[in-house]
Amino acid sequence: MTHTSHTARALSLCGSILLAISTCAIALCLLATPSTALAKGSGGTKDSTNSSAAKKKGVSKVTYQRSSSEESRAERDQRMYRECKGMHNAGACRGYTRK
Repeated sequence: MTHTSHTARALSLCGSILLAISTCAIALCLLATPSTALAKGSGGTKDSTNSSAAKKKGVSKVTYQRSSSEESRAERDQRMYRECKGMHNAGACRGYTRK
């Protein structure tokens, strides 16, 4: 094979790869944008049963159950004071550098 055929084949391969990457990028951009049909404020007709069901639905309170292996607030405070001793009063150590 000659030098020009190698170059032409390499350019063809690079073009194919570039086309595949750009196609995937465009597809991801289209999937990432929200659909206007699913938007909350779209100007479609409102069903009275759906709106009344949404009004009747109350806010349910989620209760957080602590793990048995989780440290208590006092234990965490003690650990933070111990680990942040002598450090800057910033980030996770904010408020734990001095007692």
